[in-house]
Amino acid sequence: MTQTFTPIEVSRRTAETEFSLKLAPRTGSTDSLDIPNRLLSHFVDHFSRGAGISIAAASTGWPGSWQFDHVLCEDMGQLLGAGVATIAQERTASVGIAGRSSVAGVMDDAAASVEISLESRPRCSWNVEPGIDVDGYVDSWYDADGAQVGRCYGTNLRQFLDGFALGSGATVAISVRAATNLHHLYEVVFRALGDAVGTALGTAVRLSGDGSGLAGPPRYETKAIG
Repeated sequence: MTQTFTPIEVSRRTAETEFSLKLAPRTGSTDSLDIPNRLLSHFVDHFSRGAGISIAAASTGWPGSWQFDHVLCEDMGQLLGAGVATIAQERTASVGIAGRSSVAGVMDDAAASVEISLESRPRCSWNVEPGIDVDGYVDSWYDADGAQVGRCYGTNLRQFLDGFALGSGATVAISVRAATNLHHLYEVVFRALGDAVGTALGTAVRLSGDGSGLAGPPRYETKAIG
């Protein structure tokens, strides 16, 4: 039986940024994380489902530095990692945890694996097959009128993952075996990281209606038009 943990609010403040997150056991669908980088929010949704941790923004006083996506990604990774470290401490004291896990994932053209060990030895390393540029353009997002309002790059998503390792004290090893579409690749990486964290903490859960992805299976409708 999957164990739970005490809901927490974790905060981080520097001269550049100030914000906090609420982390709780995942018991149902939640709204996407309200942060400027909509792609990072989407990928954190994947992490949340795998880890069994509901993640919500508690306060978001965005100083001007949030226009720098590098800062947003790195600091958000550190803060989420710090929350995971707190959950690990509670569960270690109460029930014990495996503390380590290895998960492989695939999606369309992308295949990657994530190994994690929660033992206060922070490091995030990458092993990438030759010819794959994990730092490049990932995707854009748009407003209701169809105007592009933001772009996401792998180099900043990697800063989130570096920050997560630092904040959580985790050793994280990411191996990329295949990828031509970086949106798919980072979905695989964040899914695998979430699954690995959920297994390491013992918080992983599958709820009624959950599938392998966020969108669920497609539904097609066919009708005669003649």
